[in-house]
Amino acid sequence: MRKSNAEAAETRKRILETASGLFLSNGITATAISDVMSACGLTQGGFYRHFTSKEHLVADASAVAFDYLQGRLDELTSGKPPREALRLIVHAYLRQHQAGDGRLLCPLANLSTELGHADQQVKEVITAGYSRLVKLIAAPLMRLDYQDYIGLAEAIVSILVGAVSLLRMADDEALADSITANAENTVQLLLQGAPTQADLVLPRH
Repeated sequence: MRKSNAEAAETRKRILETASGLFLSNGITATAISDVMSACGLTQGGFYRHFTSKEHLVADASAVAFDYLQGRLDELTSGKPPREALRLIVHAYLRQHQAGDGRLLCPLANLSTELGHADQQVKEVITAGYSRLVKLIAAPLMRLDYQDYIGLAEAIVSILVGAVSLLRMADDEALADSITANAENTVQLLLQGAPTQADLVLPRH
């Protein structure tokens, strides 16, 4: 008997959530289609009912990862003043590996070494995820009246992604603490030095 559309959609969702966690934790190359399907309790033969290729799976699983990360950060900052919201985003992003939730990991920081070799459909998803993270950080910066809030948000994302990439390689707690503290301090220095609308000098007539 053929599965209903609802059952097929639920199965696809389960595959994507499982694949997202495995890719982020173990890497794309190290995670085979069979690993994903086995973790879902499904046969490998059923994979192609839902996806055309592993690249298709990587693209859609990465989109799921960005959706989950965005949702968690939105929930964390909901109703918070802009400066506090920004602090919470920076704090949570830098400590994503301490959260105990593999789905909270960001593809930008955790799969960066592999994504450079990904195909176009994957790169489009990653670029869209990057843009979403920039907009998330730009929103409180705009409320704080920074002049170039988009450029500032892009710089902060670069700091955060780079720091988490290094944290994945840190082999002791002291080094990890140093990387985290330096990233947070760099963001603060960047914010302190960035011009706001109040710094604009109106021309004299």
